[in-house]
Amino acid sequence: MWPGMTKTTALTALRAVLTLAFLYFGLRKLGSFPTDVAIYQSIGFGQFPRYITGSVEVIGAALLWLRGWRGAAGLILLVTMLIGLSALLIWVGPPYWHMLLLIAGTATVAWAYRDETANLLGR
Repeated sequence: MWPGMTKTTALTALRAVLTLAFLYFGLRKLGSFPTDVAIYQSIGFGQFPRYITGSVEVIGAALLWLRGWRGAAGLILLVTMLIGLSALLIWVGPPYWHMLLLIAGTATVAWAYRDETANLLGR
C-alpha cells in the first residue's frame, strides 16, 4: 500500500476499480457489442451465455457495495473470471492480461471480506 493509505481505503479503491471494470465488461456483453458477440460465437455455445455472464458481472459489481455481500460478490466474480479465462485459453486466444488483473482483484476482495461470506453462509 501507499504511505498513509489504510486497508479500508485500499479495499474501497479496489472495489471502485472492479465495479467500473465489471460494469464496463458486463454492459458490453448485455449491449451486444460486436467484439463480445464474436467471442461468444467462436466459443460455440451461442449467445445465451453472454447474457448470463453480463448479468452476473453487473449484479456482482453492485454487490461489491452491499455490506454483507462484498465477499460473496468477490467470490462470484472470481469464479466468473476463472471460467472466462478458461474459455479464452481453450477457444479464443489472447489477450488475457485484463482477466489476470480481474482475477487478482476479485480474489483480494473475496479474501478480505471472507468473514462476511462466512456469516452469509451461516457459519
